[in-house]
Amino acid sequence: MRSPLLEARGISKAFPGVQALVDVDFTLEAGEIHALVGENGAGKSTLVKILTGVYQPDAGTLLVDGRSVRISSRRDAERLGIAAIHQEIVLVPELDVASNILLGEPPTLGRGWRSRLGVIDRAQLYTRAGAALGRVHADIDPHLRAGSLGVSAAQLVLIARGLSQDNRILVLDEPTAALTPGERDELFVRLYALRDRGVGILYVSHRLDEVVTLANRITVLRDGQVVRTLPAAEAKVERVIELMLARSLSEMYPERLQGGRRPVVLEVRGLSRAGVLDGVSLAARGGEIVGVTGLVGAGKSELARAIYGADAKDAGAILVDGVDTPIRSPRDALKAGIALVPEDRKSQGLVLLLSIVENVALAVANCVRVSGAVTRFNQILAARRLGAIARSYIRRFSIHARSEYQLTRDLSGGTQQKVVLAKNLATQPKVIIFDEPTRGIDVGSKAEIYRMMKDLAAGGVAILLVSSEVQEVVAMSDRIYVMRKGAVVAEVDRADASERTVMRYAAAGG
Repeated sequence: MRSPLLEARGISKAFPGVQALVDVDFTLEAGEIHALVGENGAGKSTLVKILTGVYQPDAGTLLVDGRSVRISSRRDAERLGIAAIHQEIVLVPELDVASNILLGEPPTLGRGWRSRLGVIDRAQLYTRAGAALGRVHADIDPHLRAGSLGVSAAQLVLIARGLSQDNRILVLDEPTAALTPGERDELFVRLYALRDRGVGILYVSHRLDEVVTLANRITVLRDGQVVRTLPAAEAKVERVIELMLARSLSEMYPERLQGGRRPVVLEVRGLSRAGVLDGVSLAARGGEIVGVTGLVGAGKSELARAIYGADAKDAGAILVDGVDTPIRSPRDALKAGIALVPEDRKSQGLVLLLSIVENVALAVANCVRVSGAVTRFNQILAARRLGAIARSYIRRFSIHARSEYQLTRDLSGGTQQKVVLAKNLATQPKVIIFDEPTRGIDVGSKAEIYRMMKDLAAGGVAILLVSSEVQEVVAMSDRIYVMRKGAVVAEVDRADASERTVMRYAAAGG
């Protein structure tokens, strides 16, 4: 019987105060796509980092082709034929595609002084890069500047780089997080081709619909332990969710209770920006969740940023509590009681090199005032009050980490999103705009975000839910605005809302 291409036996790993993995067994066969799923904090990232040499296990054995191996670094992993491609696109934008593919190991001229000086053999560079691109069936010119590539093309370049040394094991961590449905389908075609050539693919994703379509097997982690490994024939989204959460899909979305009709808190009239927004008008009442959806490029996120003052607008008015309110910057928006949970939490919502408590404290710094002269004592007093306020929001949102001083860059996507939410709620807004709030987070964290939205609405906050996920918009919203080509093409009441209806408006405008 042939040995697995890659095997983990009895892997355990602990961090201070956290048991990340407990006696985990996992195998990856040649010519297989094996998906790894679980909630944030289930242990997926820890296992991937052990397999790729970032972390060392406290117990257990790793085997490649049936041989026990020690993977102490990324270079060790590469020598064993393991390549990892992570969610973030990590290319040098100023270099061309070929230089990015062979980054760190470019071919050099000759054997003499040219080789010693590292003079690059340009002909060999483009030949080898072209061959690597061919392996993933990517029709990309290796002479192109990497910074000019779209997201899907950049993702293929990363995969080509991972396979440039004839690696046999490919680890993909959330590879479709930033892709359109069309780009995702193109990537899947490439992955099927690699699988058919005998490459073993470990596929980590929160998108369960694509996992059950793509994978030959699915391993579910919960609380650092393997719950079950499912063959493709048994892999249904509902079943996977039950294994991940020990609860059913029907419990994902909280029940929305109909309250009394409250006054309009936010009104947008004729908001326009050349080439992006075309006379957008909408309204949101206190206690109401208003969905905004549409296809990629419809202008949803651009609308959110324009309302928040992050992007300029050419025309239109924003009214808060019926009063025309000029909003030219995020500072103006915050003063008016409008908060934004941004689409890109890492670059726009957090300071990744600051801790959890520091990030939340930043948001409420302007709320803390200490009377009297500016003295060292008063500064200490202000800092303590700031910290106390921040900690109260950390507790309120059940932000679990090794410590409140853990850097936000080291948190899972779901926990990072809760920190962003805590920051925004600490400013006590009247309106919260959620822009793609569940992108790249697991189903358990999604359920928590949905519950928080419901609770905020019950407390009288007006919520604008901007999302490409039609299912969540239909399930969560009291009313839905559908956008197409920068304009609102339909307003759908909750009673009339269905995924089919919304998608028809989004695709055809009527």
